[in-house]
Order: sequence, then structure tokens, then C-alpha cells
Amino acid sequence: MTVRVFIHGYRKPGLSLSTFRERYEAHIDLVRRISGEDFPLSHRRTYIARTTVETPPAGATARNATTPATILQGQQSDFDFDTTAELTFADQPSFQAFMAKVTAPEAAAQIAEDEERFFDRKMLSFAMIGEVVETRK
Repeated sequence: MTVRVFIHGYRKPGLSLSTFRERYEAHIDLVRRISGEDFPLSHRRTYIARTTVETPPAGATARNATTPATILQGQQSDFDFDTTAELTFADQPSFQAFMAKVTAPEAAAQIAEDEERFFDRKMLSFAMIGEVVETRK
């Protein structure tokens, strides 16, 4: 049975949207090099649609005062995160092999040092995904 992990990522305060994305994409290359053949089957990243504005709109949050999310329903504070990611592993042993590699002391230090360049690490969160239900056309 596949194992999926969900990540909510927040960019470091003051970092531009483009720099955040650029550094995150480079970070995935680092994680791929470290984990080698134990890299997930997929690492899907989704970025919140944001615009850059001069004047903060009504309801803007301090974190994204000049980069509000394109909200269809809800409020800015619901979308302060900048990215979500879903990592998919073939099974529990595959997930455990990946985790063993990325949490090894030297690798974990490398990953943390790189994340400090673009993530607000105190806001970074990970969770296992339970059941996935998908409806298609």
C-alpha cells in the first residue's frame, strides 16, 4: 500500500515569490541526491497563486501583506502558506528507507542548512495522508 506525506511550506519572511520557488526547486535536487534510489515515487509541489502589490489589501496578513493569495473563498489568513507538497512512496519500507537517509545526521544538517535559505522552518509542517479519494470527469 502506498504511503503519502503532506507538507505545508511557508517562505522565509522577506523572500520574493520567485526566489522562494527557485530555491525550493533546487532543494528538491539536493534531497534527490541525498536519498538516491530511495527518493519518493513522486514529490508533487503546488504553489499558492499570489500577486505582488504595492499597498496591502483589506484583510492582508503580516506575512503576505504585499503578496496576497488569489482567494476564491475564505480569507487571506487561511492561505498564509506558500506551498503544499505530496510525497508518494511505494510502501512503508520505501518511506522508512527515505527517512533513514534524510534524517542521518550529516544529511539532516545539509537539508536543514539549505531549508534555512528559503523556508520559515518554524512554520514547516508534515503529516501522513490517510485515505485518498479522487473523483474524475
